[in-house]
Amino acid sequence: MQQLDSKALSRLLQEASQSPRKRAHLLLHSGQADPVQRLLIALQPGSYIRPHHHSVQWEILAVLRGRGQWLHFSDAGELLDRHELSSDTPVAQIPVGTWHGFLVLDPDTVLMEIKPGPYRASEFAHWAPPEGDTTVTEFLDWLGQCRATRETDN
Repeated sequence: MQQLDSKALSRLLQEASQSPRKRAHLLLHSGQADPVQRLLIALQPGSYIRPHHHSVQWEILAVLRGRGQWLHFSDAGELLDRHELSSDTPVAQIPVGTWHGFLVLDPDTVLMEIKPGPYRASEFAHWAPPEGDTTVTEFLDWLGQCRATRETDN
C-alpha cells in the first residue's frame, strides 16, 4: 500500500518551488505500461502547462491542495471555457480529444492526474508556445486575463 501524508506533499511542493518549471511530479503508477497512469503534480504560480490534448485518452484532474483553472480551447486556440478546481469543485473529467491547459491560481497547489495507460505523450497545441519559449510569460498573462467565449456574467 502506498500512502502519502502531508509531509510527502510538503516535500513535493518544496521540489516544485525550487524547480525552474515551478512544478514537480510524483508517479504513483509502476511504469509507462501500467493500464492506469496516475501521478501527483505540485504546482506553483507561473508554472506553464502548455495546452494539449489526448487523442485516445480521457483525463481526470483532482485538486488536493490549492486552486487553479483548467482551460478548454478550440482546435484553433480560442479560449472556450474556464473551470475552477478548488475544495468546492475538486474534480474534473476531461473528455478524449479536448484541448486543455491548467492555470495555477494559488501557491502550493497539488493535483492528482489519472488517465488510462499505457503512457502516451501529450499532443501539444501548435498555437501555444513551447515550454521555455520567450513568449510563455506573455501567453500566461493572456490566459489570466482573456475572457472565455462561453463565459457568462452569471
